[in-house]
Amino acid sequence: MSTKTMKQRIALVAVSAMGFGLLSIVPANAALIAEAVDTGTIVTKTGSSVCSATNDAGTALAAGATRTSSAAGFNIVMPIGARLIVGLDASDLVEISGPVAASELDFDQAANVLAMTINSKGRVVITDAGATDEDFIVTATALGTALLVVSSDSASTTPTDVTTNSLDITVVASCANDVYVASKSFAYVKGSTAGDAVVASSNVDVATSASSGASLFMNITSKNTYGTALSTGLLSATATNGALVSWGQAETTAPAKGTLSVATGTPDGVDILRIDPASALVTSTTTVTVTHNGTAVATKTLTFFGEATSIEVLKTAIGRTSTSGAGTSTGFFVYQYKDSGANVVPGAAVDLDATTQTATVPAFGSGQAPRSSSGTVTSDLVDAIDTAIGSTASGVGVFHCGSTAATSTVTMKHTNAISGATITKAVALTCAGGIDTYVVSTDKASYAVGEIATITITAKDSKGNPVADSSTMGADGLVSVGGGALTKASVTADAFTSGVRTYKAQMTTAGTFNTVVSIAGTVTKSAEAKYSVTDGAVSNAEVLKSIVALIASINKQIAALQKLILARR
Repeated sequence: MSTKTMKQRIALVAVSAMGFGLLSIVPANAALIAEAVDTGTIVTKTGSSVCSATNDAGTALAAGATRTSSAAGFNIVMPIGARLIVGLDASDLVEISGPVAASELDFDQAANVLAMTINSKGRVVITDAGATDEDFIVTATALGTALLVVSSDSASTTPTDVTTNSLDITVVASCANDVYVASKSFAYVKGSTAGDAVVASSNVDVATSASSGASLFMNITSKNTYGTALSTGLLSATATNGALVSWGQAETTAPAKGTLSVATGTPDGVDILRIDPASALVTSTTTVTVTHNGTAVATKTLTFFGEATSIEVLKTAIGRTSTSGAGTSTGFFVYQYKDSGANVVPGAAVDLDATTQTATVPAFGSGQAPRSSSGTVTSDLVDAIDTAIGSTASGVGVFHCGSTAATSTVTMKHTNAISGATITKAVALTCAGGIDTYVVSTDKASYAVGEIATITITAKDSKGNPVADSSTMGADGLVSVGGGALTKASVTADAFTSGVRTYKAQMTTAGTFNTVVSIAGTVTKSAEAKYSVTDGAVSNAEVLKSIVALIASINKQIAALQKLILARR
């Protein structure tokens, strides 16, 4: 093969391949930079001709900065025709493959001229055999993926591709640095505090509602198709119903409250949007729409609860006398707030108006404040109260009981954080002792076989008051049912509510029976209720009675007929 033919072959291969050794990359029109790096490491400098530079995790690498290959990886996206300066370390070589071409092997006009050869894989190898770093040009020639692998020992012409000594290049038709790509980006509402939550790679909202006076914050991690943070274009947010919006570029720092329902800005990759309602006094919703250069980024519907103007008590439970703190005998009440539009709203827990406290109800304990959504009751409330209430968004207040069993009307209060207005509600709360006496009754005096009966136990304390709601049966199997069976057996923990406990029983046998309840340790040791059960069958007495009545009716008719006959003679 002639020298000319060999040169043509090398040039042809170079059009479809490119190589690195220990090297740097800069735009071909950029000033050369000096590098001091170890053999087997790729060093690059990106510039305006590069679409993006990222590591393997997708983290953007700043344009114009020198980058050294590492375990994090290194990737470049560049358009067709883009030219880069490649700086190859002294006494090193690089293998090149893919749609890029190496040229101008003495680009820096330094002491040595780089050598181009073809290795056993048919790939271009650029070698710097001299004692100084040398530079050459790499040009993107066609769409596709190129690979530069530097020799880790400065000797192998077929170096192994590993993350620490290679560079991936993707050649595209043109750069798309300024286009928002949803699959690479994230947008989520992080809640009412800008700085508490770490910026997340998620589209899952932390919270979409806020209490009166609070703001909501939305984080937007905007990236282009290369996974690089957007830094150009127009980021726009609009809000309905008069809500106010404003942008910030410190993603964990709240920006100032907005003054308009529209806000624009230039993205920096991770931006924060603050949203405030038109008014903190009345519940409202707003739909926030975010776009980048007209491309949809996110749409969120948010709720801002208004200020509470009233308190409504939903339920009260009788507490045990001489009880304070959070115990199984603690009395409690369930309540909720409403704003001026009768919307149920969250807010801080109620307090006891000290001027209304009594010997019966001397104080409130720490309860659960009303929330925006249902959940298990927490705070210092005990399991017994959790079970009685279940999952709720309403507030749960607890109250202490003095030594006297009675009902006292006290006043709860709540002071709004926004207007400073205090709202109040009078509530009758009861403290009572344990079971002293009780009676048993059934809902009917007679049942048919198969019918379900309701058995009611009404218990009172030593003062005749309904017992505390913490009072229980105290043992298993204290209820027996004649002529039937309980649908669910009584157990120790079965509690009374306002002095009442009920059971269901199915009747199975005809006759006259009693249901008997035996609660230990009470003045009334046992109590019973009498009832009858019928099976619908007709007894002999009933049949005989019917026959006698029929005979009497016939005799009466005969007598009447005889009287009629005599009258016609």
